[in-house]
Amino acid sequence: MFLEHLRSLNYLAIFCAGLVAFMLGGLWYTALFGKAWRQLSGYSDEQMKSMQAKRPMPVFFGLLTVCYIIAALALALLLRQLAVREAIPGAVTGLVVFIIVGAFAMTGHLSSPRPLKLYLIDVGFALVFLPVMGAMLGAWH
Repeated sequence: MFLEHLRSLNYLAIFCAGLVAFMLGGLWYTALFGKAWRQLSGYSDEQMKSMQAKRPMPVFFGLLTVCYIIAALALALLLRQLAVREAIPGAVTGLVVFIIVGAFAMTGHLSSPRPLKLYLIDVGFALVFLPVMGAMLGAWH
């Protein structure tokens, strides 16, 4: 049964939803909240350069893209199981998944010294990309 669900998925839609999430992340973590995220994370210019040297940008962006595609695959499987075949129910399902992700992320935040604003930036991104991804996958089956 699981293999049947895998065979019935629209992999082009999954790939595109993953790419859209990646592009939204690029906008979110650069133009919109990049400076605030970096300051709240406490990264200096030297630390950023060191991190980039350890994981070159093509590798970093490639891994991010793979992660978003995996998230899109999981959401597509959930939508398939729920027989969601429209954008609005897909977005609502993405919103429900966001609630799970946001609550789980809060447990990590509560046990760390990170500022609340940092959590809000990160979880805010999930609030945007998961419903968008759900809408895309719900409508494009």
